[in-house]
Amino acid sequence: MPGYARLVKLLKSADSVLVLGHQNADPDAVCSAYAFSLLAKRVNRKLKLSFASPDGVSKLSNQILRAVALEVVESPDPSNVDLIVTVDTNTLQQLGNLKRPVLDSRKPLVMIDHHAPHPENVKTATFVICDDRATSTCEMILDMHAKLHIPLSRAASQALLIGLIVETGHLTIATRRTFHSACSLIKAGADPEPALAITRSAMDDSERIARLKSAQRLRMERIGKWVVAVSDVGSYHASAARALIALGAHLAVVAGKRNDELTVSFRSTREFASETGLHLGRDLANPLGIKMGGMGGGHSTAAGANVKGEVDQALKLVLRILRDYLAQPTKANTVPFGNAQAPSQTGVTTQE
Repeated sequence: MPGYARLVKLLKSADSVLVLGHQNADPDAVCSAYAFSLLAKRVNRKLKLSFASPDGVSKLSNQILRAVALEVVESPDPSNVDLIVTVDTNTLQQLGNLKRPVLDSRKPLVMIDHHAPHPENVKTATFVICDDRATSTCEMILDMHAKLHIPLSRAASQALLIGLIVETGHLTIATRRTFHSACSLIKAGADPEPALAITRSAMDDSERIARLKSAQRLRMERIGKWVVAVSDVGSYHASAARALIALGAHLAVVAGKRNDELTVSFRSTREFASETGLHLGRDLANPLGIKMGGMGGGHSTAAGANVKGEVDQALKLVLRILRDYLAQPTKANTVPFGNAQAPSQTGVTTQE
């Protein structure tokens, strides 16, 4: 609650707020930004709010913006607002070309995120509201409404349900808390049928080809009882990693380089996360980012990293980090997957 109280104080004292999502903002970022903006207006009706995402929003987010009335500002000026709030953004590196203007503005910066806490954030943000037991930032914004005793509008409920559905892979990685949140949103006026309909999109040929190429190029490693698939492809790394999991891998790592940017995506099964205690964001993506001059983070079963170097170098390093982790017997079964609690019991870490 201390983080929420301080956030309310900042909102009440501000005239203008810039809400930022990460690069190529996904539906969780877009929908949580919209619902947060409505909440902020309830705290301070005179607030002027704007939303921006470096390099625009994702293809699916563009589709969802037909149902979520959020305007995306193309060229925001962080120095021209009183407060900056990031949503669903694990580190400021994910702000791309907006990172430096945000830091140079010296404006109060609040980060609201559900990924594993990144140590760099405490150095750059005024404070961080982080709940890595939430399966989406949308769940956090729902919880924020409850904690601040601000009723949910039907529009905010619909947006939060859409973001929650997408972020959990249409509830395939949902926890007990996720279902509790979905029920709360429906009771507040959200309609699940159009929410489900708008979050489905046909796979285009380029994504299909990327998935097939990743399967064609995959190298399989067996580490103990676990089947690990590594591959490389030029684009759609996350989609390719999901496809390799569907093929039967316990853990999939897909890397690809375009120009000077090397992207690595990680996906794992619930079984792997539960039995090993390995958190992909904290234990693989983040160490890889540190060792290869970039950044990484994410969830227990889905994560990513943007680093410098070559594909083979990154994949070899990932396997080395993985083997070292799994070789430690004390690591096994220490962090059970899906231990998020119902909203009444949830813990929010505030970093200041």
